[in-house]
Amino acid sequence: MSNRIRKKTQKVFAQVGMCLLGTAATLLPLAAGAHAKPGPIVIRGIPGSPASTELRLAYQATFPNGSLEAALDKLSIGGMQVGPTLIPGTNPTFTPLPGAVLIGITRPVDLSPDLIPSQSIWATTVNFGPGSISRIRATFIAPVGPYATTGGFAMGLVAKTGGKDDLGESEPKIAVTVNVRPNQLVRLQVPFGSVETRNTVLPQAVKDAIFSTTDPQPFTIDLTIDRKEGTGTVKLTVIDQVFSLPSFHLADFLADGGPTITAVGPGIAVNANGPGQTASVHVREFRIYTNVGG
Repeated sequence: MSNRIRKKTQKVFAQVGMCLLGTAATLLPLAAGAHAKPGPIVIRGIPGSPASTELRLAYQATFPNGSLEAALDKLSIGGMQVGPTLIPGTNPTFTPLPGAVLIGITRPVDLSPDLIPSQSIWATTVNFGPGSISRIRATFIAPVGPYATTGGFAMGLVAKTGGKDDLGESEPKIAVTVNVRPNQLVRLQVPFGSVETRNTVLPQAVKDAIFSTTDPQPFTIDLTIDRKEGTGTVKLTVIDQVFSLPSFHLADFLADGGPTITAVGPGIAVNANGPGQTASVHVREFRIYTNVGG
């Protein structure tokens, strides 16, 4: 992006972004680039969380030449694994690229509206039970799908039980997505795993930056899962702007019980608004921060 275009975009962000999203957090930089060296990064607790919260970078995948092997692995997870929903006819794709992976999925025309096909890459097996605090982060770029027509696709982060195979609603999960709906309505939302409804509409400048066909900008999603408090927090970073959703109560992954989270990762899905449609996105980096292990 040229300096002139970047300044213009940032000016629009400043004018409309923060007033539309009253829950926007303080400004933070984007996640480190694909070639950044892992370091002793410490992330303090977010506002509203216990002051003692301290999360350390425990896992990082930067996808050099499309490799799924970890650049940093203090949790002994090993390389990430490709895992779609096991729905016939969805043609899940995985393409290794220099410094990224390209994942994609197709929704069959006659698929039941209750089913959501997706393609993801998973860090598994993790072990985040009651008492743990973890933050997962992924940086995406250049999503392609039915943005200008029917909408109906989303990319984001998922934490769930089970392994690399995504069994849909039969597995407890928490998900946060950038969701594209009809008429180019784009929302940051928590579609699964929250007791409360959590979503906010993204302003036009953000959509233009993410879905540009000539100069798409990377966007980073953070999901913090606090199983000391039984709450979750979501953050989206685009260029130098950060948007957040209010803290929510976890539906399944409770502070004093519930299943252990064993798989986390980024993915893309096409819902019932996009019959016969294909969507894809590049994933540049994935990280796990935690207060356990490592």
